Amino acid sequence: MAKSLRIASLLIAVIVCFTVFSPAVSAATFAPAIDATNIGVQTQYKYDQNDLSWLRKLDVKEDMLSVEGLTSPEVLIPVCSYPYNMDAPNFKNQVAEYVELYTITEDTQRAAYLYLLEQIGVLSFFADPDSTEEDKAQWLRDNGIIVTPEDEKDPEKRIMIISLYAMMKNDLYYVYKGQHMQIPHGTPLEEAVVMYLIALSGEESNLRSFIEKYFGNKDILTLNDYIYYTSLITLYTTGYVSPAEVVTISPKEVYRRVAIMAIRNYGIAIDAETATTEEIRQKYLTAMLGTQYRVTLDPSALKKASTDNIIPFYILQRMAYEDAKITISQTRYTYEQSFDIVRKRTNRFDLKHEFYSDITEYNIYLDYLRPNISINPTPIEPDGTTIFINDNKVPGSSYEVIPLTTDEKQTIYISCENNTNGAFSGTVYKLNIYQGKDTAPDSDITNIVPTANISFSDSSNGSTLPTMFITNADGIIIQGPDMLPVINDINNSANPLIKEILSLNDKGQLVDQYGNVVNEAIYEPLPDGYEYVLGEDGIISVVLTKKPTTEPTTEDGGGFFTNPENRKIIIIVSAVVILLLIVAIIIVLKKGNKKTETEKMIARRDKEKAKRAKKAERENKKKKNY
Repeated sequence: MAKSLRIASLLIAVIVCFTVFSPAVSAATFAPAIDATNIGVQTQYKYDQNDLSWLRKLDVKEDMLSVEGLTSPEVLIPVCSYPYNMDAPNFKNQVAEYVELYTITEDTQRAAYLYLLEQIGVLSFFADPDSTEEDKAQWLRDNGIIVTPEDEKDPEKRIMIISLYAMMKNDLYYVYKGQHMQIPHGTPLEEAVVMYLIALSGEESNLRSFIEKYFGNKDILTLNDYIYYTSLITLYTTGYVSPAEVVTISPKEVYRRVAIMAIRNYGIAIDAETATTEEIRQKYLTAMLGTQYRVTLDPSALKKASTDNIIPFYILQRMAYEDAKITISQTRYTYEQSFDIVRKRTNRFDLKHEFYSDITEYNIYLDYLRPNISINPTPIEPDGTTIFINDNKVPGSSYEVIPLTTDEKQTIYISCENNTNGAFSGTVYKLNIYQGKDTAPDSDITNIVPTANISFSDSSNGSTLPTMFITNADGIIIQGPDMLPVINDINNSANPLIKEILSLNDKGQLVDQYGNVVNEAIYEPLPDGYEYVLGEDGIISVVLTKKPTTEPTTEDGGGFFTNPENRKIIIIVSAVVILLLIVAIIIVLKKGNKKTETEKMIARRDKEKAKRAKKAERENKKKKNY
């Protein structure tokens, strides 16, 4: 039963991954969640060209003397004239795109897998950010993969080229399994992609046994083969296909039943035997839109809204009622008025509390009264960029300790000046720091184990990919190939155990069963005196090697993404995040569309903080006027 649930989870994860992330906000005004042309740069709005004086990332930490403080950056609350990620026209356009996307066609399944491959392909940026698609295709050829000129012209095959390059170049199989995977020389591109996907899923033997039992020695050579057989084994192990049907059921019927499974997982009743194509299409659209917008939709009501061409209005009605118990009548409010009600009375369209390169002011609320904070500004373009914090020049891409007073509110300015090819641009970021009321507890790190030395060496098979070794305090070398015990636990556990693997801590952060925050921020460059250590149990931790400096560093640390060892860390972390994200999506799908109490508490807390900030600003203005 556990194995069947794992396979079902993998398939559902692909479907839901496609649901959550695609398509990106395509309006002319607002930016997509991920800018594939400039990885790591998040903006509120779209731009034809990014400003080279922008920061790529901005991390602020109030406590650098505890492990928790090191791994928990401060929440940045954007302060701008339009603190939302959507407006009424763009929401209507977005809904129309999702309606088209979730209308079942013969290509729905393939499109979902291609999108997943596209996300994996993003990892190739970290392996070699300067390589072109032609370079990646040639690298695959040099490693024995058959990539034809026709493949390089086909849009779908180009996605496969980039994703396979990312998987092989980053050696993702080694990251997950602790072994190096060799694809036989002379393997065609699409077959190689399928081989890697099967290997990464951890279900190679089960899938092979299933195929041999019912279909004989049949190779999986194409993506369509892979989709068909994985869908079929999922339906078989979850009871949607009987043993007698396995060898006779058509691909069309397989995908029909997968849609029925998705509909039931959302909570809509459907009779698999009597359901018509139109009923499945309508209920699948309802389930996918409901999952996308985290609301409970009714198929009949959605069908009527579709006939009346008011699906966006219907979704807004459900948002308003489920989040704030507000009833929006179509006879009383226009679509634009309804959008404004939801925008103002709920947090549906609020900007996330994080950094945006094009938003230049942020409120930061400290938990305790602190004598200083640490700021790490990372520029988009390290070459030619000069960074100042409160008029003091800093190298950038490293933490700087900035002293604070005991004033309730104080402001820190970060100035970025870029001069590339004689073209000058400048951006100033403003940080409003609100001191905490309570004295900080003793946060000196104690009982820290001796630091292990981390080094990288070539693998024994001649690969240029790194193998990580750990040397303990006694000088004994411990190889730690299996860096992802959490992933192994996920792969070896049934769905009921997933809640024990991932959860939210008291700060609303996603953590694994060991309490480690599932966030790339864990693996940022550490300040002087700290190092990352990979334990024998596979857990990466932060340890103290010497007393941290309290003065800002003046040495040029170089760009974070230009450091080869940092890239290796990012590759590993990115791979972890992708799999954990899929698991988190499964959890969301299982829980349905209701917000947890923790999420509500976090939202209320953030709202209260924002209100206090605005109140403090008004009071300060009044004092100045007097």
